[in-house]
Amino acid sequence: MALLAERLRTLDPHSPHSYAAEHYSRVPQSGSWFTPREVIEAMLTSDGPHHEHGPAVVGARLIGSLGYAVAGRLGIAIATTGQAYDVGPDSLMLRLDEDGLVEQIAIRSDRFAVLPDDPLAGIPGVEVVEDLAALVVWAARGAHATLAPLIEQIHTSIRYGTVAMWNQVADSVLGPTTKSPLLTGGSQEAGRAAGQLFLDALVAEGAPIRRRGTVRIAENGPGQQILDPVRGMCCLFYRQGEEKCGSCPLVKS
Repeated sequence: MALLAERLRTLDPHSPHSYAAEHYSRVPQSGSWFTPREVIEAMLTSDGPHHEHGPAVVGARLIGSLGYAVAGRLGIAIATTGQAYDVGPDSLMLRLDEDGLVEQIAIRSDRFAVLPDDPLAGIPGVEVVEDLAALVVWAARGAHATLAPLIEQIHTSIRYGTVAMWNQVADSVLGPTTKSPLLTGGSQEAGRAAGQLFLDALVAEGAPIRRRGTVRIAENGPGQQILDPVRGMCCLFYRQGEEKCGSCPLVKS
């Protein structure tokens, strides 16, 4: 787990918590960490500016934050390293920022899965799975077990739609798995394909994902083109007085 955390930190040295998942024993212990069972109450009682713009904005901001924390970061690990960690409800810990959104995650479980050709295969405590399809199934079990009750809590509290939230989880996976390979020199197509497999596994666990977004071709310097993901669902951030983001489905290419 420590080696994977280091690899994910190096994806963005200027903001190492953006992608990394540390083991909980390695992070400073404080009252700002929450289990998945505790975090919704803390998020709903925060003073974040999204609370000033109605329940739809609140719901979108909460699930956008949680979807990335639970599934998006895990998707990046799968797409860039071929490794997965346990984000089940008894493993994941979440630290919130001053707006009540997830700033950092940590993992309590030592469960860890890799592919057969991984250098860590054969080390005691490391689970070796057959192939990428088996890896995403392994990862999706924990992710769905954590996300499903969180989404139900948000829906019960503010009546934001469950299908809309699962569609935003899909965006939280596909956007990062499409873009993160650029940080390692990897294939965007392979990263997005891994993200799609991860979503397939979440659907098999019961997630009602209906939209998965698309991609545009974007220029990235002279003679270089990249895949630019477009969300399946608008995150509604623009309703807080912000500009629509480049990946917004409401923005024409």
